[in-house]
Amino acid sequence: MSNFVNSSKVNKFERELHGYVNGTEVMSGFDSYDDDLEGDMSSFDDDDMSYFDDADMSYAGGTGSRPGPNQQTGVSDPYVIQYVNTTAGNLTAVIFGYNDFFGAANFGNPAGITITNLQGGTYGRLIAQSNNKFFKIGKWRFQSSTASQLQQTMTLFHVDANGKQYSTPLNLSIMRDAYQQQADIIDVTKLVTVDGNTFANITLIANATLVISMFPVAVFSGKARLNGGQALNQARAPRLSGKNVAPVIIQTTQDVKGITKG
Repeated sequence: MSNFVNSSKVNKFERELHGYVNGTEVMSGFDSYDDDLEGDMSSFDDDDMSYFDDADMSYAGGTGSRPGPNQQTGVSDPYVIQYVNTTAGNLTAVIFGYNDFFGAANFGNPAGITITNLQGGTYGRLIAQSNNKFFKIGKWRFQSSTASQLQQTMTLFHVDANGKQYSTPLNLSIMRDAYQQQADIIDVTKLVTVDGNTFANITLIANATLVISMFPVAVFSGKARLNGGQALNQARAPRLSGKNVAPVIIQTTQDVKGITKG
């Protein structure tokens, strides 16, 4: 009799376990879709197109998977570059692109554009560092007192020595945060991996000044590994806008225990 009771309890436990497993599989449907998509794109680039649109938004918006125990979780220190168009006509500014522009005059920019690294060092040092200390930008800030400058489209490029290349447009005019109050600032959450093959173009309006702040959320350093640290160091991009927004309060007469996932 006792064996029969124990067997019944085991069967009940197995049924409940299978139920939980099946529920989990249903909830993970989007994960399997992402895997299929990445597999299709992997034939184009070994990094699954992660230069411009990585699926892991962990540190770009403060959500997602948590870092490992030995990874850094501090706030990101930005790279801040200022572009000034000293002419009366529109010019095309170039950002990064070590393999294509490091040896070119003014790093591939027209002579009428002045580039200044506002965070320390020179722009030349930053573009050179991008070739041996790769990093992933999680958040961008574009600032200009020229209104039309913040309505331009920045185009991100990645080229490879084997002839493969692709581009992604980033239209600033549609990226303004709804909580932003400053008319001269646009904050953008966009993951972009920067190495020697990565660069961007943007139209610089006549006589305009554009300051671009880039917050890296991951930096790959071989030197750190040689010194006994982690080769990949991660950081959290700061919350630039919406800091003073009141918390959202949800009022309901339903018992919290009764709220389930749809």
